[in-house]
Amino acid sequence: MNDTNIGPKVLAANWTEAGIATVIVCVRMFTQIKVVGRVGIDDYLILLALATALINTSLITGAIHWGIGRHIQFLEPTHIVTAIRFEFLAQPWGILAPTFARVSFSFYLMKFVGQSKAMKWVLWQVIIIQTISNLVTIILILVQCQHLASLWDPSVKGHCWSPKIQVNSGYAQGAINTFHDLLLTFLPLFIMKNLSMKLRVKIILVILMSMSIFVCVASVIKTITLGNLGKRADFTYDTTFFIIWFTIENYMSITAASIPSLRPLFLSFTRKPTTLDNSYEMRSGGQRSGYLRHPNSRMSKSWAASHTTAHKEIAAHSGDGSSEDDILAAQPYNNGITKTTNVAIQYESEKNINDVERADMDEQMYHGTLR
Repeated sequence: MNDTNIGPKVLAANWTEAGIATVIVCVRMFTQIKVVGRVGIDDYLILLALATALINTSLITGAIHWGIGRHIQFLEPTHIVTAIRFEFLAQPWGILAPTFARVSFSFYLMKFVGQSKAMKWVLWQVIIIQTISNLVTIILILVQCQHLASLWDPSVKGHCWSPKIQVNSGYAQGAINTFHDLLLTFLPLFIMKNLSMKLRVKIILVILMSMSIFVCVASVIKTITLGNLGKRADFTYDTTFFIIWFTIENYMSITAASIPSLRPLFLSFTRKPTTLDNSYEMRSGGQRSGYLRHPNSRMSKSWAASHTTAHKEIAAHSGDGSSEDDILAAQPYNNGITKTTNVAIQYESEKNINDVERADMDEQMYHGTLR
């Protein structure tokens, strides 16, 4: 058997994935702060996902430095202990990362379900079960030995559970995660079906929101490689394939949960000028009325009173007396003269109204909410 070392290749792939995910999350936060003007719980959770994934990758880097990726018989005993210690300490952080990402994406989808109690119930079940099942898995890793150091150092005496317990609990956790990835992949199809927007926009959003399918594939393969954790004869080499898919799942889940949130940034480069500035307004008697802008957003909005679907031109005029007579007849007479003036409201064409309604929809999509 040759002294093969696949560690450096694994390390290069891990940090490449970490770099891509970090850039995407940074762009996401820029979009939320500068374009949307609001940072939500889903954004904070994705930051936690990235932080825990980077901690995991840093610890895996230490493990590879000390021998993970090489056959165990070519390593010094002290190096074996150190390498396995780094690998085991990395596992809880690697479990937390995709958990935070799935929970983050669930909160993101909450913005689109409106008043649908069924959809909200499904998403809350994902959040609760994800949190509980993965925390239980972490606890099982940490308590499987009487002394935690016994996991990596055979000189530390103490009772440990059979490695099969960790493997079987990992299979259960992997099955739950894979099911949730499938659920989060296809749930946007049902959510978008009930939203009032163009078919093209629906298709784009469904594609962006369905990238969890790639996380699902990574989760399945990672779950299959879990069996290597029970192979202690050549643990430093056999566990490498588990680490590869473990890391892919981590950063793919973060990336898939973040890409849909980048849509407002893309829209900011493609929207028409008339919807990028304070160009549509209400006019009353030819005078410009006030605008409402989001206090933190760079994107201008002109929400007028309760509805801004058209320019309104209000012309006060006196009729032939018949309308006034009807109104005055219903008014109680006092000692003075009462005059009531009809107000005629004239709307622009239906085409213009529809254009503004579409602009309203785009503005709402900027904030991840639909009425």
